[in-house]
Amino acid sequence: MLALALAAVPHGAAGQMSDPSESRGPRFLLAMAERAKPVPLDLKRSAVLRQPLSLAFDGATLKEALAEISRQAGLDLVYADDDLPIAMPVSLRADRITVAAALTDVLLDAGVDIVFTPDGRATLVKRPAGPALQLGSIAGTVTAAEAGAPLERATVVVVGTRLSAETDATGRYSISAVPVGTHRVRARMLGYAPVDTSVVVEENQETALDFQLKAHAIELEAVVAVGYGEKTKENLTGAISTVDPKILESTPVTNTLAAIQGAIPGVLVQRLSGQPGVEGFNLNVRGLSSTNNKNADAEGAGGNTPLVLIDGIPGNLDLLNPVDIEAISVLKDASASIYGARAANGVVLVTTKKGTRFAPKFTYSSNVGISKLEGMMDTPNHYQMAIMDNEANIHAGAAPMYTPDLLQRVRVGDPNPIPHPLYGSSGWMLFFTSTDWRSAVLQNGFEHQQTLTVSGGGPNSSYYLSGTYADQGGVIRYANDGAKRYNLRLNYDYDFSKRIRLESKLALENRDRRDLGGLSAAWDNTSWTIIETIFGMPNHPVYTRSGHNYFAQGGWGNAVAQAREAAPASYGTRSVNTNFKVTFDVVEGLKLNLQSGISYRSDDNTDIAKGYPLYTWDDSHVQYYSIANPDQNWAYDFHSENVHRSYFGYLQFHRVFGERHDLELMAGVSHEDNDSSWFSAGRVNYFTNQEVWALRLGSSANMSNDGGGEQWAIRSGFSRLSYVLDHKYLLEANLRYDGSSRFAPDKRWGFFPGVSLGWRFSNEPFIRRHLGPSDDLKLRLSYGRTGNQQGVGLYDYVQLIGIGRPWPHDYPISFGQGGQDRSAFLSGMVTKNRTWETVATSNVGLDATLFSSKLDVTFDYFIKRNSDMLIPVTYPSLLGAQAPYSNSGNLKTWGFEATLGWKGEVGGLRYRTSVSLSDAKNKVVNYGGQDTYLLGLNYVRQGYPINTYFGYVFDGLIRTQAELDAYKTLGGVPSDIGIGDAKYKDLNGDGKISLYGDNPGQDGDVINLGNSSPRYIYGINLELEWKSFDLGIFAHGVGKRMLLRDGDYRMPWSDWWRQPPLFYYNQTWNEDRSDAPYPRLTHGNIRFWNWQASTLQVVDAAYLRLKKLVIGYTLPEALVRRARMTRARMYFTGFDLWEKHNVRGGWDPESASHGFNYPFQRQYSFGMDITF
Repeated sequence: MLALALAAVPHGAAGQMSDPSESRGPRFLLAMAERAKPVPLDLKRSAVLRQPLSLAFDGATLKEALAEISRQAGLDLVYADDDLPIAMPVSLRADRITVAAALTDVLLDAGVDIVFTPDGRATLVKRPAGPALQLGSIAGTVTAAEAGAPLERATVVVVGTRLSAETDATGRYSISAVPVGTHRVRARMLGYAPVDTSVVVEENQETALDFQLKAHAIELEAVVAVGYGEKTKENLTGAISTVDPKILESTPVTNTLAAIQGAIPGVLVQRLSGQPGVEGFNLNVRGLSSTNNKNADAEGAGGNTPLVLIDGIPGNLDLLNPVDIEAISVLKDASASIYGARAANGVVLVTTKKGTRFAPKFTYSSNVGISKLEGMMDTPNHYQMAIMDNEANIHAGAAPMYTPDLLQRVRVGDPNPIPHPLYGSSGWMLFFTSTDWRSAVLQNGFEHQQTLTVSGGGPNSSYYLSGTYADQGGVIRYANDGAKRYNLRLNYDYDFSKRIRLESKLALENRDRRDLGGLSAAWDNTSWTIIETIFGMPNHPVYTRSGHNYFAQGGWGNAVAQAREAAPASYGTRSVNTNFKVTFDVVEGLKLNLQSGISYRSDDNTDIAKGYPLYTWDDSHVQYYSIANPDQNWAYDFHSENVHRSYFGYLQFHRVFGERHDLELMAGVSHEDNDSSWFSAGRVNYFTNQEVWALRLGSSANMSNDGGGEQWAIRSGFSRLSYVLDHKYLLEANLRYDGSSRFAPDKRWGFFPGVSLGWRFSNEPFIRRHLGPSDDLKLRLSYGRTGNQQGVGLYDYVQLIGIGRPWPHDYPISFGQGGQDRSAFLSGMVTKNRTWETVATSNVGLDATLFSSKLDVTFDYFIKRNSDMLIPVTYPSLLGAQAPYSNSGNLKTWGFEATLGWKGEVGGLRYRTSVSLSDAKNKVVNYGGQDTYLLGLNYVRQGYPINTYFGYVFDGLIRTQAELDAYKTLGGVPSDIGIGDAKYKDLNGDGKISLYGDNPGQDGDVINLGNSSPRYIYGINLELEWKSFDLGIFAHGVGKRMLLRDGDYRMPWSDWWRQPPLFYYNQTWNEDRSDAPYPRLTHGNIRFWNWQASTLQVVDAAYLRLKKLVIGYTLPEALVRRARMTRARMYFTGFDLWEKHNVRGGWDPESASHGFNYPFQRQYSFGMDITF
């Protein structure tokens, strides 16, 4: 019988030391002994055996484990190699475990047990046949902290060991055969923050240990959703980011994209407007992947838009209620290749909330708020405008219109107008008052949101039910401006048996948006009203002297009249989404998943353009005015429907072999198809004062109708292999085979593989000894190919004939009796040779968790190459038709992502902070040799990034006659240039200022001014909790963004009736301001030379924005329970409260370059969450 006797021996004893290094501690001998009768261990009898150790063995040999134990304990274990299986792998992770407990664990599988003799000797004896020695156990319950409901399928693990258990339907668990000593035990469950605690286990004793988990998603990254499954973070090999769902809490927004802006490294969310319901968000992952930049289609993916999957089914984040989101994962590298054809721009996986079993829990949330206007271009008042107009007239060689006397009357705001000095014969008047059009048209908005959720279930089922109503008012007075939203969701799970489980989801949404009429024809809509508000002339009154709507001189509209009088436009969206998934546990480790989803959406738009009366100052003339078409009133109806069907079936196999080999296999097939149809009709010549605008009440002389439909389908096969060796070496391989109806039959299928490797080098013994038990270090490498079919029409390989005509402006074309209104045309040339764009992504990443899980660091560097990008082919113009695109372009995108997080607790103050930084650059490597460019924004030019600005180099102003004479010797300089005008550099030295050089393809005097892509995107998050108070701060910013002032308002007086931006006031050259930075004001044509695209117009629009501030207070439990509630929390939330940037003139740094978007707003909201 083999035994290990732990006894002091002299240094000359025979045997082999477990560590060859010299040691000054006591030495213990492995020797032969008869089996002794076991007795309970009394740790007090041996100071050595009760020493605490911190150990982390993941596949280390028994010899290495014994050596580490002896090193930390300061003792020598002496033994002969033949006495123990020294090459046997050992896995143990534990903090402050005693020497005796550590020896018990590492020798558990060596065929021996530790026993202790009455004389105090610890002896290892061969384990006899029969039941193993009972060491100790841990048992207890896991419940939800808020309601006390039991949590089923929560996992409880003894950290650092293979011992774990899952809770049953009552929330109970039990773990047996736990080595004696101090252990750290962890309970976790998806949707709850994990809880760790220490416990002392005694031999042959059951230790009671209960857990209460908070529904707090800070630690959700521990379990991450991946393609067709879930993985623990430690086994991830891909670049996958997760969203802390706490970002979505207490947020006064109804759009998920608004809530996650800046929260995910490598994910860019840009908003284009502040208008309720049509904010125009763009979502992009890791920069651009293609020049075929189209909006997301019914498939859920566009040219540079990621694929969005909601519970595994393609969906739209715009239509998802943020309240219902449990977790968000973003697949950014080869991990996305499992989705193949539409994953070129990444994949966003959204998991919605599930119910808890047993007693129902009700949560009611309510918040109300106001929105205050921000980010509008500053414009001058009447006096400032008059000064600038006088200067512009003088510099154009004309007399100033405002004499000193008139200027004084403007200064004091004389209410008595006079006939206009120039146009008085036409009935125009010159006013001296100053109208603040913004105050007259715009106001603060009001919004509120009410949500009720119910969660519960029974022994075999669970449900989650939520309903939300949100009303977001716009900022335009008097007008139909705002959006309402109704959401209803039911998630229901049912276990038919231990082997068959059903997951079902039903989501309904109704969205109604109110707008000003006239949108379908172009101008008379909300956007135009905003333009007229921002740039309304301050020398025009709102009303005539008798109170009628004033008709602005020169044809400029009256924004107040538009808001008051315009007919309404309505936009309605209805959607129904179903999702059913059945899981069969075929045998242990093998699951069959069958899933189907049907999404239905309908959109309805009723639009009315109605002229409204405007009057001259003396009410002598009235005109019915509509920007859309002053001569017509019209009504337009549009209806569309879309049905998307998805079917998936896949097998999952998971097995652990011999403690060292963790293998997962997955294989499946899918089919998706989509049907869409639309219908529209319109009529004109309604009466202006008409109250009912039904289509049949309009004239049939120029009526129109249109309609059509489209279908597409895609079929796929996919598989994945995941393998983990010794908890250190990770491998994942994905295969995807997609066929799309967009391509000709012989070009229809694409193969998209991906492979990723991981090395948890923290588990190597030579590194582990220098780390804490919970520290983790991992290196990741990946390469994958994904596809993109955006940019290819649904039927591009088939020659189509288009039929139709514009409406309502063109007259009908009659063919024979009855005046049938048709025209036919070839839609373009076709080709059968086009196929998928293929984007290859390489990624290297590092994950680090240090200092007892307090510090988390992630870094990724990536390169994307689209080597089959679809680009236009240039043919001679005599071809007479548009040539099809070909797969001959090449785009390279590269960048990095980094996150740093720290969490801890100081004196009862719990805190968590994180910082993220990401960047992505791109270059059009090949675009068919295209090398032409224009001044200003260029979407594509070979050799440059997408959306690059080109312009001249501003060389200051001409300030003397000598400078003027010298500069006029250059070719290309306007003849009417004068002192105070702009100079541009002759970069190529050819003696002229020119766009191009003398040789074809050679740049002239323009340079690359930068591009519009945001760079160095960062986010800063801080969360504090102290007693019943909580504070959350989230800031988002862009380190570099080039904004080129563009459009009609890039300059003062682009037209005489467009008032200039205020920041040019007193900043332009004149004889009294000879050192001013900007060119002189003028109404002459030289103004277009002065304000063309150049370095003068480029602004660094980098910014830091306080995106969200939350201050919350949770009411005392005693008070809450007296009110028969389980939890009540009040909070204040501010959204977009402050920003720091260098963009002058009131422009929001996030807005477009022309400066007249529907303004962004600051939001202030008060709310309460009540659980009962």
